[in-house]
Parts: sequence; structure tokens; C-alpha cells
Amino acid sequence: MRSHALCLTLALVVAGCRGEAERSDDPLGDTIAPIGTGTESLLTRERLELIDGWIRASIARDGGAPRSLDELRPPPAEAERYVPLERFLRDGWGRAIEYRYAPGTLSYELRSSGADGALNTADDITRSGSP
Repeated sequence: MRSHALCLTLALVVAGCRGEAERSDDPLGDTIAPIGTGTESLLTRERLELIDGWIRASIARDGGAPRSLDELRPPPAEAERYVPLERFLRDGWGRAIEYRYAPGTLSYELRSSGADGALNTADDITRSGSP
């Protein structure tokens, strides 16, 4: 039983190493989920949650939300994990996430255009926040 577990572990390590060698040098290569697998929505929701956390950290740290996603930065302790940052600001279909900020209320909305690629339609994925 123990030798089977060791063999399985070794097989997974070897397969993982092969995967590393086959990866593209494109820094945005993992921006999108495999199209048509149904994971695009899940990845989009995870990214919106991540960005929402960064916005909330910015509000706590600076007293206000960033005016645009260009101003958004992950917390310094985590910044190295999110390089290049641009790939985390895209939805599961590889499209830019829209950010709307209302300075007077500090409220904001994050929006993905969803599977159809058109904003403000029924399949949009959104996340809103306010202090």
C-alpha cells in the first residue's frame, strides 16, 4: 500500500514537472479559463471577490476607494503573488472587468460582461460594495 502511494506521488510530481515545461512564456496566458468548460463564471466570481477585497483594503488604508482599477494595488504583503496584475483584472473570458465608483458615497460596482460579452445584460456578473 505504501509503495502504491509513493508511486502515485512520483507520477504526480513528474506530470507536474512536464506541465511546467510546456507552459507558455505569455504572462497573461492564464488570464482566461479554458473556454467552454463552465469555469469562466467561477473564475470571474473569484476575481471579483479578490478585487473587492483590495478595494476594501484601499478604503481602510487610504480613506477612499481607487478612482479606477489602474490605481488599484493589492496589499503590499501580497503584491508579489499578483504579478502581472493585469491578468487579475480580467474576467474568466479574458475581458477587462468594469469598475464604477461613486466618490460621494464611496460605493462601487465591479462588473463582468459575462459569456455574451455585452455589458448590462442578464448574464453579467457583478459585485457591489460600500463602506
